[in-house]
Amino acid sequence: MATGLKYTTEQLNYYRICYVVTDILTEGLRTIFKQEWDNRYKTTLGEWKDQPKNGMDFWNGESTRNRKRNAGLLKTMKNGDRAEWDCTMLFYAILYSDCIYSLNPSIRSNVDDLRKFRNEEFAHMRRGHLSNGDFQNVITKVKTAFHAIGLPTLKINEVQNQTNFLTEELDEVLRKVDDLKQEVNKKEKEVLEKDKEVQQKEEQRLALEEQLHSDVSPFCILPPKPSHDIAPRESEVGEVLQNLQTLKDANDGLSMLYLSGNPGSGKSQLARLAAKRFYDEVEQIPSAASFVMTLNAENSEALLKSYVLFAQHCKCPGYEITNTYRSKDLNTDEKISYFKTLISTKIEHYTSWLLVVDNVTSVSRTSDHLPDAGNELWARGQMLITTQDTASIPLSSSSIRNISISAGMHPDDACSLLNLLTGTTDVEIIKETAKVLDYQPLALAGAATYVRQVRQNKATSKFGWTDYLKKLEMGKRSATENILAETNPSYSKSMTKAITLAVEKAMADDIIWHRTFLFLSMCASQPILQDIITEYIKATDDDFEDEDEDMIRTRMSRCSLLLIEEESTGVYIRVHGVVLDVIKSATKGFAKDQSYKVVYGAVTSFSKFEELESIVVGTRIVPHLQTLSLKIEDMSLGKGLPEATERALCNFLDGLWSLNYMCLNHSEFRAALVYDCYKCALEIQMKQLGPEHVDVASSYNNLGIVHKALGDTDEAKDCYKRALEIRLKKLGPEHVDVGRSYNNLGTLHKALGDTDEAKDCYKRALEIQMKQLGPEHVDVARSYNNLGTLHMALGDTDEAKDCYKRALETRLKQLGPEHVDVGRSYNNLGTLHKALGDTDEAKDCYKRALEIQMKQLGPEHVDVASSYNNLGNLHMALGDTDEAKDCYKRALEIQMKQLGPEHVDVASSYNNLGNLHMALGDTDEAKDCYKRALEIQMKQLGPEHVDVASSYNNLG
Repeated sequence: MATGLKYTTEQLNYYRICYVVTDILTEGLRTIFKQEWDNRYKTTLGEWKDQPKNGMDFWNGESTRNRKRNAGLLKTMKNGDRAEWDCTMLFYAILYSDCIYSLNPSIRSNVDDLRKFRNEEFAHMRRGHLSNGDFQNVITKVKTAFHAIGLPTLKINEVQNQTNFLTEELDEVLRKVDDLKQEVNKKEKEVLEKDKEVQQKEEQRLALEEQLHSDVSPFCILPPKPSHDIAPRESEVGEVLQNLQTLKDANDGLSMLYLSGNPGSGKSQLARLAAKRFYDEVEQIPSAASFVMTLNAENSEALLKSYVLFAQHCKCPGYEITNTYRSKDLNTDEKISYFKTLISTKIEHYTSWLLVVDNVTSVSRTSDHLPDAGNELWARGQMLITTQDTASIPLSSSSIRNISISAGMHPDDACSLLNLLTGTTDVEIIKETAKVLDYQPLALAGAATYVRQVRQNKATSKFGWTDYLKKLEMGKRSATENILAETNPSYSKSMTKAITLAVEKAMADDIIWHRTFLFLSMCASQPILQDIITEYIKATDDDFEDEDEDMIRTRMSRCSLLLIEEESTGVYIRVHGVVLDVIKSATKGFAKDQSYKVVYGAVTSFSKFEELESIVVGTRIVPHLQTLSLKIEDMSLGKGLPEATERALCNFLDGLWSLNYMCLNHSEFRAALVYDCYKCALEIQMKQLGPEHVDVASSYNNLGIVHKALGDTDEAKDCYKRALEIRLKKLGPEHVDVGRSYNNLGTLHKALGDTDEAKDCYKRALEIQMKQLGPEHVDVARSYNNLGTLHMALGDTDEAKDCYKRALETRLKQLGPEHVDVGRSYNNLGTLHKALGDTDEAKDCYKRALEIQMKQLGPEHVDVASSYNNLGNLHMALGDTDEAKDCYKRALEIQMKQLGPEHVDVASSYNNLGNLHMALGDTDEAKDCYKRALEIQMKQLGPEHVDVASSYNNLG
């Protein structure tokens, strides 16, 4: 039987700590391991029960790398019995294994302290000698760690006070200690050998790193190319390269050129073309090391992958690239930041470079992930950044510029692309198609792909661009775009889908953009004055009522979907056709009250620009009033307005009056009538003012003007008479408005051939005006003009001449030489001179009239048509049949467009063309024209009218 022995204090201390390390510590670690295992796997792999299954579960959970590195330990550990595991195995299992992941920091720290104590302090203690002070220090260290990780210290306390040991027990403890010392000595030898090996490897690495650091090669990574051919866009590429050169010449640091534009404007492809040219040109320079690299900045993950590729091409150490990319301790932003630092060490060895940052969705967010302009290591290069986020692009400086390509490709490039993709040689139809698609590369590519695909079918092999344009007119643009998106990986979205997302984002991001799009949803496709939109925003949003207009304009200019164009008559805004389609579609589902609010704001805003130059109103505002009138008709405003304050209602009515006058003055009679504004105004006035109020008379008068202009003579006559009756009753027989009513009735009677009635009305009007306004008032001039026209119709040329001259003199004096009324006087005098045989005088007058009307009213006004007809008649009289034919055709085109095919003025043009064809011997053509004229006149004037008799006479 073993017996205890007597030991010195130093020996007892040493044996005590040996017992703690080889026995108590090991048992504690076994407890900790089971605790951590069960916390993680009790409900999945099961509780740790020291069974082989547990060991295999542990082994299966280890990575290949750990299995290989710790094969000796795992050979025992995979049996699952912790009693067979020594401290080395337990330390590995707790601190370094894959199975025990996310260890509590306190447990990790204290278990690691125990490991260090065992391997570094205890393993090197002198055998059999440990002073009381040293013993107290080490035993306290162990107990502290046990307390921290929740292990009991009772056994440690017992051993701390133990005064003798059984011989067998002590021998076993000392054997374990000897084994530990041998293990540690072995490890230390291995460490020394490893250190020597590491030192050699480090020396090799430093030498290799130095070589790699300076070893760079040119490379060119461009944005992805679509599967179809692309236009070279030479002029745009040249502009990009010129701007890059200007930036480089202006400063020594990193510079940035932004390519901004709406979705589908071809930013990425233009960047690709420019970057390729940049690389090709730099490559020709001897001894120059350069590169072009593309970073996909669509999102953080795509940007990170681009940086990995960037680092690889810069020949950064592969292990650093791999370790950084796979790191679980770094988030995406931190990885990108590390790659920037890693790459910057290689950049300085390149003489020039271009970094294309493509698909930037947010300039502000992406800028943190790009090279720092102040970092000297990046100073030799430039960045070409593509984005639709124009609102966040910094202001231009010596190191920053922006090129907007929202307007689309150069027209020649656009036509070249369509020709290239479809082989169409019809230049005119290609030009028309490119224009309709706003020269947008994505839209052009989508259209060409669609046409080619449709032609693959036998039944539609003749499908051409004319057929395609008809599809667009039918509102089928979106359907024609899908094939490209489905077959080309470079385009993840069709043009319409990309624009839809952009419009939705813009409307959500900025209230000014939102209001602008609402207003544009009521407008035509032509450019519109920016001031009108600004007025609308201020009128419809109280927050902007007192806002600085320059700030509103600036915000508009920073939207890539809005095209800003400066002209001599002002600043205009327009959008591409697809953008307008998307805007109208997005606002189609608005509630009625919301639509009313937009209409009210639009009417009020347009009306404030009534006093602009006539040509601006006619060509730049009236087209939008036509579209707005259709919207008003769709909303059935005439059938009752929603509730509104009296002030708002009055403002709206005032606006409607103004818009109607604009339409009337520019011969947009259908728009004036479609507005239904006067019927609407009449209904409201009848309720609020009574049927005999003078404002009601004004409404009747204006409705009469519209009906007369559209050839509805009975309707016009009824309206004029009602207006006159009210004015006579309320204003008296000598009021100027009564004079205006007589003038209008006189003009109607003259058109109907009632010359006596007409003469009486004109004279009454003139008498009132002379008395109330004086002989030099413009209204008096209008009456003289009307009387002159009547005298001409009656053959009283001397009377006519006197009236026309008086009218012209007054108008020149009161209105100036370029007023449209002066143009009308010249037209009348021209007709008079022609009747008198003064052809040179007539020609001069007609030409003056046409010049004034073209300048003031635009080329599609009905007064311009009248001048063309007059010139045509003169050329006919002179025998200039080609000139006459050209004038008549121009007149007819304008009248058909503005007045419709059944207007009496259209009949006059047909009669003129019939006379021309008769003179040329084209009897069939002449007969057709005469018949068309007669049909219109019979319908509009009745069988007894003198013009009908003339048409019968022409037909012979």
